[in-house]
Formats: sequence, structure tokens, C-alpha cells
Amino acid sequence: MQFYDIFNGDADGLCALQQLRLEDPRRSVLVTGAKREIALVERVAPGVGDELTVLDLSFKVNARAVARALDAGARCRYFDHHFPGDVPQHPNLRTFIDTASDVCTSLIVDRYLSGRQRIWAVVAAFGDNLVKSAQR
Repeated sequence: MQFYDIFNGDADGLCALQQLRLEDPRRSVLVTGAKREIALVERVAPGVGDELTVLDLSFKVNARAVARALDAGARCRYFDHHFPGDVPQHPNLRTFIDTASDVCTSLIVDRYLSGRQRIWAVVAAFGDNLVKSAQR
């Protein structure tokens, strides 16, 4: 089984990954790009039992690549705050998407982790200019 961490290379994507891996350390293939490079899921070729964790990348842009990964037998957790388009129902897909204007991906991960690595969510919120959210 192979783990893939696929994430936006900005503060939000990096802080979201930091939160998750502080809570659940694991060896993984790291896939990222420059700040505005978001079609990253297509860079991996997962197989049966592999697990993708996708952070701060538009589901709409990556939907086809996610579908291919699911068809290949992979599992996928998807955390994001961008408009997702249509999100399919699939037993191996868990999505955590919130498009509210005062939310970034790291705040979504913060909820998922019940605040256990909150300082990283605060850093990301400031990085995404969500000052009020960061101060809450």
C-alpha cells in the first residue's frame, strides 16, 4: 500500500498537511506544485489499496483524476474550500469541503482533528487573509 499526500504549495496547503501528519505520521509520496498549480492528482497512478490525501486543491479541476484513482481501487480523503462542482458518491471517497468565505482548508482540517493542531490552522488562516477566522 502506498500513501500519497497531494497538496497546494501555499501556506494553507502546507499547514493542512502539517496538521494531519503531526496527528498521523506516515511515509508518503509528496506531490505539490507552485501556488496556482492545482491539477496535481493526475500526477499519481495509484492502485488497489493505495490512499490519497488531497489538500487545498479544487475538486472540480481534479475530478477526473480522482475518478480514475477510485476506479483503480484507491481510497481518497479530500479536504478543500474551493467550489467543488459535482462530487460523486463513492464508498472510497471521503470529502471535507466547505466553501464559506471565512474558511480555508486548514480550518477544515482543524475541525476534522477537533482542534488538536490548531496553531497550524491559525497560521494558514492568516496566510489566506482570514484574520477574523484566525483570531477566533
